[in-house]
Amino acid sequence: MLGWYVLIRREGADSPQDPPVARWETSVFGLDWLNDLVKADKAVDLGGNGYPNRYSVAAGVLLPILTKGLPANRSPLVVGDDYVLPPGWNGQLTIDPGALACSADERLVIEAWDQS
Repeated sequence: MLGWYVLIRREGADSPQDPPVARWETSVFGLDWLNDLVKADKAVDLGGNGYPNRYSVAAGVLLPILTKGLPANRSPLVVGDDYVLPPGWNGQLTIDPGALACSADERLVIEAWDQS
């Protein structure tokens, strides 16, 4: 496990022409905050095996978190054949500006793809 590539889409927007609401990469434990939302009944784990893992969450819960930036994580240093990811690494967060107009109760689907 090297980390995750994360895509957020509006529920039902499965076409490649539908732009993602947001996307980023993160290190090994970079989804812990999302799992904490599941434990707090603020998100739903839809299952998966890393190709992808899927979650559902209301825009009113998720977007305020993302607009503050990705939560810090406790991922360790990751060293590969031709790269190094520092401890706690999060990649560049990209948010579609139109996504910020989502209603608070609109469901968003998070896909987290294992980058092994």
